[in-house]
Amino acid sequence: MKSLLALLPTLSFVQAEESFAPVKPFLTTYCVECHGPNKQKGEVRLDDIHAIDGALWANIYDQIQHSEMPPEDEKQPSQEKRALIAKLVDQISRDDSFSISTGYRRLNRSEYSNTVRELLGLKSELYDPAARIFEDEIDHAFDTNAHELVISNELLLEYLDSAERSLRTALYLDSFDPPSTKTTSFNPSKFKGGNQRYTTYKKKSVVFRGPGTLFSKEASQKITVAGNYRITVSAAGVDRDNYPIKMPPISGPIKVSVGSRLDGRIGEESNSRHIKTFDLKDEEFETIEIEMWLEKGAYPWVRFANGAGKPAATIRSGIRRKKLKPSETPKNYRGPGVEIASFTIEGPLDLEWPPATYKTIFHTDEIPDFDKAKVRADLIKKFVTRAYRRPVKEAELQDYQIYLNQQHRKTGSWHEAFIKTFAAVMSSPDFLYIKEPIGELPPFALANRLSYFLWSAMPDLELFKLAYTEDLLTPEVYAAQIDRLIEDPRSSEFVNRFATQWLSLDVLGTMRPGTKGPYKAYYKGRYESAIRTETLTYFRHILFENQPIGDFLDSDYTFLNNTLAQAYDIPFKGDAAFKKVTLPEGSIRGGLLGHGSILSLTSNGVETLPVTRGHWVLDELLGIPPPPPPEEVPALVPDLSGVDTPRAQLVRHREDPSCFECHKQMDPIGLALENFDVIGRYREKYEKRGPKIDPAGEIKGSTFKTLPKLRKLLRAREHEFAISLTSKIAEYAKGRKLNRNDLELVEQIATQAKADDYRFRSLLRRILMSKLMRNR
Repeated sequence: MKSLLALLPTLSFVQAEESFAPVKPFLTTYCVECHGPNKQKGEVRLDDIHAIDGALWANIYDQIQHSEMPPEDEKQPSQEKRALIAKLVDQISRDDSFSISTGYRRLNRSEYSNTVRELLGLKSELYDPAARIFEDEIDHAFDTNAHELVISNELLLEYLDSAERSLRTALYLDSFDPPSTKTTSFNPSKFKGGNQRYTTYKKKSVVFRGPGTLFSKEASQKITVAGNYRITVSAAGVDRDNYPIKMPPISGPIKVSVGSRLDGRIGEESNSRHIKTFDLKDEEFETIEIEMWLEKGAYPWVRFANGAGKPAATIRSGIRRKKLKPSETPKNYRGPGVEIASFTIEGPLDLEWPPATYKTIFHTDEIPDFDKAKVRADLIKKFVTRAYRRPVKEAELQDYQIYLNQQHRKTGSWHEAFIKTFAAVMSSPDFLYIKEPIGELPPFALANRLSYFLWSAMPDLELFKLAYTEDLLTPEVYAAQIDRLIEDPRSSEFVNRFATQWLSLDVLGTMRPGTKGPYKAYYKGRYESAIRTETLTYFRHILFENQPIGDFLDSDYTFLNNTLAQAYDIPFKGDAAFKKVTLPEGSIRGGLLGHGSILSLTSNGVETLPVTRGHWVLDELLGIPPPPPPEEVPALVPDLSGVDTPRAQLVRHREDPSCFECHKQMDPIGLALENFDVIGRYREKYEKRGPKIDPAGEIKGSTFKTLPKLRKLLRAREHEFAISLTSKIAEYAKGRKLNRNDLELVEQIATQAKADDYRFRSLLRRILMSKLMRNR
């Protein structure tokens, strides 16, 4: 077989280079000294003309057309030459063959995992096909960016290994005899796992008091046939009052959790998931029942859900405080625990034959007769067609048919031969890559574009059928599919993935505050999870309730639970569940700039970063990111010791001419957010006795004295925000930077969106219906 890299298409620049030949010597003469191999001012490099994308060509045009490049103190071209080159660069920025990268884009990890699950019928979250695939290394772009999604020999081997593992998980039968439902009881006194130091074994039961999971150590515990199973447990909370002091749980019922685990190979991590938690009665056994899906090789477990994470530490603390006697050592800990008296597994329930994964992979309602050549050929064609996500020709199937026969001769098993052959299919470029021709997308490419954009997964059967008949190209049919995919639960992939990357939520948690001191509340109430949930729930609401996108900039509501309400000092009647809350008039919390997530990720865990906060607003909300700072300018190091304030330091920093233009845009916005501390709580001073924080500033000639006033000024720029958001959505969907033609379409869509009050779902629908989305 040819190597993967040899199969990848290459883009020919021959015709384009002939038309635009004068551009390269112009760039070499006037630009490369500052934007070449030795120096890249603004992180821009222009010596390799083939590496310049459409967005950069559009920027080059603006610089040349408005005489901003070369700089005034450098050698200048004549006006005639400048006009000629500007015209040619404008053409290049619009020329698809030159400004648009090849239409081959590798699936990112999430898309790969979802696609494998759909292809093989692996619906359970217990198994992640991408668990052993290298993380995608993406810099300054969405994880759909084709230029960033490179491949290597090592990565290809990981794909091959993952494909075979996934197929073995799906095609797990050792025999083709239909299974029967069985009930197996296990003796809890023989359970293992957990922390044995805090586990008490009785004749017919077990009491576990510490962290970790317990499970049966008997060989028959592991599931041999995947399916739904009923787990029945007899359990009670015990020993709550064995000590003179309260041991966790301090109040409320003792809780037990039930989950499942699927072990990896030796030296590899296991996959474990929590299913449900139950409240127990004290000293009184009760029966718990739960149904769960278990893969072949998986097994259920139980855990003391709300016990002491470190019982020894609790005991030692009690001894130090003289609440316990020194003789009450952790060695014989008998604190609160969960006692398990019986444990039964029944299943598989609701038997389906053949198993769902076999039906999905082989497209049949019965186990195929592998001995028939015609059946084997038909199975390969059906699988390859789904894996390639397009029709296939007979010539494309020949290599796989030959390979299947070779594997059968080696193994003597058609079942094993199909696993090997389908693994090869799933390691091919036609599976691993999304291929889009330049210009208007044909039906199957359009089906893939729509599905991977909204679901991060391959098209479903309905989309495939519409692509096959070409009805998908009909505007009415295509519009109906847009609505169907948005309303499908799988559209949560778009919410979680686009919103997380657009708003930089993937950075949240990379620079956490210290566990002690003023920010310990960050850990006590699981604050990080809460602030992420607030922002994603907010995004979901604006999209699915079709609210104006201006609500991202300023609104009178947010979504809170008890943790955030306490941190934000907002009256709240509720618990850990998030619900919509109307904010008091003039609240500082309206819009994204009041979210703890945004304020935390623009801090470094120790101090706030007003420049970073200002840059974030300009980049993520307004779409006008300042260029990187000059290399010769040292980084700004805030000093909050009381000698200086960030505002005073930034004033001095702007005295450097090379810093002034960018900082005059960023600083006022960032300083207006200084009323929020490192984790987004409101403050009026840097320290209790420190200087009072002044949020006043100016943006684009308009002054403000408070953060709510700044938010209103930002909302007044809703059209600019619509352009920025539309551009980011398009880049996420297309997997590339936008060229000048794209940007003109973005402007048109944003202008049309004004008629809908810039409502988010309406805007998204306009984007999907436009040439911006229907063309490469």
